[in-house]
Amino acid sequence: MKLSFEDFLSKLARGQLKNTAATDDRQDGIIAPKYEEQLLELTNQGLTDITTKKKLFENFATLTFVDGQNLYVLPTDAGEEYENMVRVLEVATADGRKHTPKSNANILMPSPESLRFSTQFMKTYPEGVEVRFQISHPEVETVTGEINLPKHLFEALVLYVAGLYLSHMGGEENTAKGDSYYGLYLRMLNDDTIDNASGTSELVDEDTRFQDRGFV
Repeated sequence: MKLSFEDFLSKLARGQLKNTAATDDRQDGIIAPKYEEQLLELTNQGLTDITTKKKLFENFATLTFVDGQNLYVLPTDAGEEYENMVRVLEVATADGRKHTPKSNANILMPSPESLRFSTQFMKTYPEGVEVRFQISHPEVETVTGEINLPKHLFEALVLYVAGLYLSHMGGEENTAKGDSYYGLYLRMLNDDTIDNASGTSELVDEDTRFQDRGFV
Protein backbone atom coordinates (compact mmCIF):
# COMPACT_ATOMS: atom_id res chain seq x y z
CA MET A 1 0.00 0.00 0.00
CA LYS A 2 1.34 3.40 -0.95
CA LEU A 3 0.64 6.56 1.02
CA SER A 4 1.93 10.04 0.34
CA PHE A 5 4.06 11.57 3.06
CA GLU A 6 1.59 14.45 3.28
CA ASP A 7 -1.22 12.00 4.08
CA PHE A 8 1.03 10.28 6.61
CA LEU A 9 1.62 13.63 8.32
CA SER A 10 -2.12 14.13 8.41
CA LYS A 11 -2.49 10.77 10.22
CA LEU A 12 0.02 11.95 12.81
CA ALA A 13 -1.67 15.33 13.21
CA ARG A 14 -5.09 13.77 13.76
CA GLY A 15 -3.74 11.01 15.99
CA GLN A 16 -0.76 10.73 18.33
CA LEU A 17 0.55 14.25 17.69
CA LYS A 18 -2.78 16.01 18.07
CA ASN A 19 -2.57 18.92 20.52
CA THR A 20 1.24 19.01 20.41
CA ALA A 21 3.50 21.82 19.25
CA ALA A 22 3.88 20.06 15.89
CA THR A 23 0.27 20.58 14.85
CA ASP A 24 -0.97 23.78 13.28
CA ASP A 25 -3.55 25.16 15.73
CA ARG A 26 -5.16 27.10 12.89
CA GLN A 27 -5.95 24.03 10.76
CA ASP A 28 -7.15 20.67 12.01
CA GLY A 29 -5.12 17.70 10.81
CA ILE A 30 -2.18 19.76 9.58
CA ILE A 31 1.44 19.59 10.77
CA ALA A 32 3.05 23.00 11.14
CA PRO A 33 5.55 23.47 8.27
CA LYS A 34 8.52 24.07 10.56
CA TYR A 35 8.16 20.53 11.96
CA GLU A 36 7.89 18.74 8.62
CA GLU A 37 11.65 18.29 8.16
CA GLN A 38 12.07 16.77 11.63
CA LEU A 39 9.16 14.38 11.08
CA LEU A 40 10.50 13.47 7.63
CA GLU A 41 13.83 12.51 9.22
CA LEU A 42 12.09 10.41 11.90
CA THR A 43 9.91 8.77 9.26
CA ASN A 44 12.93 7.71 7.20
CA GLN A 45 14.57 6.42 10.36
CA GLY A 46 11.44 4.37 11.10
CA LEU A 47 11.19 3.04 7.57
CA THR A 48 14.78 1.85 7.74
CA ASP A 49 14.15 0.20 11.11
CA ILE A 50 10.99 -1.60 9.95
CA THR A 51 12.35 -2.77 6.61
CA THR A 52 15.60 -3.94 8.18
CA LYS A 53 13.69 -6.08 10.67
CA LYS A 54 11.12 -7.19 8.05
CA LYS A 55 12.08 -8.67 4.67
CA LEU A 56 9.66 -6.61 2.61
CA PHE A 57 11.83 -5.53 -0.31
CA GLU A 58 14.34 -7.44 -2.41
CA ASN A 59 16.55 -6.68 -5.37
CA PHE A 60 18.86 -8.56 -7.73
CA ALA A 61 22.26 -7.85 -9.25
CA THR A 62 24.58 -9.81 -11.53
CA LEU A 63 28.06 -10.39 -10.12
CA THR A 64 30.57 -11.15 -12.88
CA PHE A 65 33.69 -12.99 -11.81
CA VAL A 66 37.17 -11.66 -12.57
CA ASP A 67 40.05 -14.10 -13.03
CA GLY A 68 42.21 -14.32 -9.93
CA GLN A 69 39.81 -12.27 -7.78
CA ASN A 70 38.04 -14.16 -4.99
CA LEU A 71 36.81 -11.23 -2.87
CA TYR A 72 34.06 -8.93 -4.17
CA VAL A 73 32.96 -5.80 -2.33
CA LEU A 74 29.30 -4.97 -3.02
CA PRO A 75 28.92 -1.22 -3.67
CA THR A 76 26.09 0.19 -1.53
CA ASP A 77 26.49 3.94 -2.12
CA ALA A 78 23.58 5.91 -3.57
CA GLY A 79 23.06 5.00 -7.20
CA GLU A 80 25.09 1.79 -6.93
CA GLU A 81 23.76 -1.71 -7.64
CA TYR A 82 23.45 -2.65 -3.97
CA GLU A 83 22.02 0.65 -2.72
CA ASN A 84 19.96 0.25 0.50
CA MET A 85 21.15 -3.35 0.92
CA VAL A 86 20.40 -4.92 4.30
CA ARG A 87 21.90 -8.36 3.67
CA VAL A 88 22.58 -10.91 0.96
CA LEU A 89 19.89 -13.59 0.90
CA GLU A 90 21.30 -16.03 -1.65
CA VAL A 91 23.20 -16.35 -4.90
CA ALA A 92 22.09 -18.32 -7.93
CA THR A 93 24.29 -19.99 -10.52
CA ALA A 94 23.61 -20.53 -14.20
CA ASP A 95 22.66 -24.17 -13.67
CA GLY A 96 19.72 -23.18 -11.46
CA ARG A 97 21.30 -23.85 -8.10
CA LYS A 98 20.79 -21.44 -5.23
CA HIS A 99 23.41 -21.03 -2.53
CA THR A 100 23.16 -19.36 0.87
CA PRO A 101 26.32 -17.54 1.98
CA LYS A 102 27.82 -18.49 5.35
CA SER A 103 26.19 -21.94 5.30
CA ASN A 104 28.19 -22.80 2.18
CA ALA A 105 31.93 -23.44 2.51
CA ASN A 106 32.44 -22.10 -1.02
CA ILE A 107 30.80 -18.74 -0.34
CA LEU A 108 31.77 -16.67 2.68
CA MET A 109 30.89 -13.15 3.84
CA PRO A 110 33.96 -11.44 5.38
CA SER A 111 31.69 -8.44 5.98
CA PRO A 112 27.98 -7.64 5.42
CA GLU A 113 28.96 -5.92 2.17
CA SER A 114 31.35 -8.43 0.63
CA LEU A 115 31.40 -11.98 -0.72
CA ARG A 116 34.35 -14.35 -0.99
CA PHE A 117 34.18 -17.33 -3.34
CA SER A 118 36.43 -20.37 -3.33
CA THR A 119 38.67 -20.88 -6.34
CA GLN A 120 36.89 -24.16 -7.08
CA PHE A 121 33.49 -22.46 -7.08
CA MET A 122 34.70 -19.82 -9.53
CA LYS A 123 36.15 -22.50 -11.81
CA THR A 124 32.81 -24.31 -11.78
CA TYR A 125 30.81 -21.15 -12.49
CA PRO A 126 33.25 -18.82 -14.31
CA GLU A 127 30.49 -16.57 -15.66
CA GLY A 128 29.54 -15.38 -12.15
CA VAL A 129 26.35 -15.44 -10.10
CA GLU A 130 23.09 -13.61 -9.60
CA VAL A 131 22.82 -12.07 -6.13
CA ARG A 132 19.45 -11.72 -4.39
CA PHE A 133 19.50 -9.30 -1.47
CA GLN A 134 17.16 -7.61 0.98
CA ILE A 135 16.90 -3.83 0.77
CA SER A 136 15.44 -1.23 3.07
CA HIS A 137 12.75 1.26 2.08
CA PRO A 138 14.16 3.98 -0.19
CA GLU A 139 14.56 7.32 1.55
CA VAL A 140 11.59 9.66 1.29
CA GLU A 141 13.35 12.79 0.14
CA THR A 142 10.61 15.44 0.25
CA VAL A 143 7.14 16.02 1.65
CA THR A 144 5.77 15.09 -1.78
CA GLY A 145 7.32 11.62 -1.57
CA GLU A 146 5.58 8.29 -0.99
CA ILE A 147 5.74 5.55 1.63
CA ASN A 148 5.20 1.92 0.60
CA LEU A 149 4.34 -0.55 3.37
CA PRO A 150 1.79 -3.28 4.07
CA LYS A 151 -1.31 -1.49 5.33
CA HIS A 152 -1.08 -2.78 8.89
CA LEU A 153 2.49 -1.53 9.31
CA PHE A 154 1.58 2.11 8.76
CA GLU A 155 0.26 2.23 12.31
CA ALA A 156 3.59 0.83 13.52
CA LEU A 157 5.37 3.64 11.66
CA VAL A 158 3.03 6.21 13.24
CA LEU A 159 3.89 4.86 16.70
CA TYR A 160 7.62 4.93 15.93
CA VAL A 161 7.60 8.53 14.70
CA ALA A 162 5.28 9.82 17.44
CA GLY A 163 7.25 7.99 20.12
CA LEU A 164 10.59 9.45 19.11
CA TYR A 165 9.16 12.92 18.48
CA LEU A 166 7.63 13.10 21.97
CA SER A 167 10.76 11.70 23.60
CA HIS A 168 12.83 14.39 21.88
CA MET A 169 10.51 17.09 23.22
CA GLY A 170 11.66 16.37 26.76
CA GLY A 171 9.63 16.68 29.92
CA GLU A 172 8.45 13.83 32.12
CA GLU A 173 4.99 13.52 30.58
CA ASN A 174 6.20 13.66 26.98
CA THR A 175 8.98 11.17 27.67
CA ALA A 176 6.58 8.72 29.33
CA LYS A 177 4.12 8.99 26.46
CA GLY A 178 6.90 8.67 23.90
CA ASP A 179 8.26 5.56 25.61
CA SER A 180 4.75 4.10 25.66
CA TYR A 181 4.29 4.64 21.93
CA TYR A 182 7.70 3.16 21.16
CA GLY A 183 6.90 0.14 23.32
CA LEU A 184 3.67 -0.36 21.38
CA TYR A 185 5.66 -0.11 18.16
CA LEU A 186 8.00 -2.91 19.27
CA ARG A 187 5.05 -5.04 20.39
CA MET A 188 3.32 -4.52 17.04
CA LEU A 189 6.42 -5.66 15.13
CA ASN A 190 6.74 -8.69 17.41
CA ASP A 191 3.07 -9.60 16.91
CA ASP A 192 3.55 -9.17 13.17
CA THR A 193 6.42 -11.68 13.28
CA ILE A 194 4.44 -14.18 15.34
CA ASP A 195 1.39 -13.90 13.07
CA ASN A 196 3.56 -13.85 9.93
CA ALA A 197 1.35 -10.99 8.78
CA SER A 198 3.95 -9.36 6.53
CA GLY A 199 5.25 -10.90 3.35
CA THR A 200 6.89 -9.71 0.17
CA SER A 201 3.77 -10.78 -1.73
CA GLU A 202 1.93 -7.85 -0.14
CA LEU A 203 4.28 -5.40 -1.82
CA VAL A 204 6.19 -7.03 -4.63
CA ASP A 205 4.91 -9.15 -7.48
CA GLU A 206 6.68 -12.49 -7.80
CA ASP A 207 10.05 -11.66 -9.28
CA THR A 208 11.04 -13.68 -12.33
CA ARG A 209 14.43 -12.11 -12.98
CA PHE A 210 16.29 -15.28 -12.01
CA GLN A 211 14.28 -17.17 -14.60
CA ASP A 212 14.43 -14.39 -17.19
CA ARG A 213 18.23 -14.32 -17.01
CA GLY A 214 18.58 -18.09 -17.13
CA PHE A 215 19.68 -18.48 -13.51
CA VAL A 216 16.85 -20.84 -12.54
